[in-house]
Amino acid sequence: MATTIAQKALGLLAAFERAGREVSQVTFDGKRIELVLSKRAEQDEFERIDMRHDKT
Repeated sequence: MATTIAQKALGLLAAFERAGREVSQVTFDGKRIELVLSKRAEQDEFERIDMRHDKT
């Protein structure tokens, strides 16, 4: 049984996700499959903290 390009792409997607990588986009161009990995934003631990210093 032949594997379709979509089945190959799903296999690649699953492999990357098992490895802890997040894929944001999958593109097909003929037999070529392109996976675009998400860039993890640097989380700022102080982002959600109100840092004002004044009287309340």
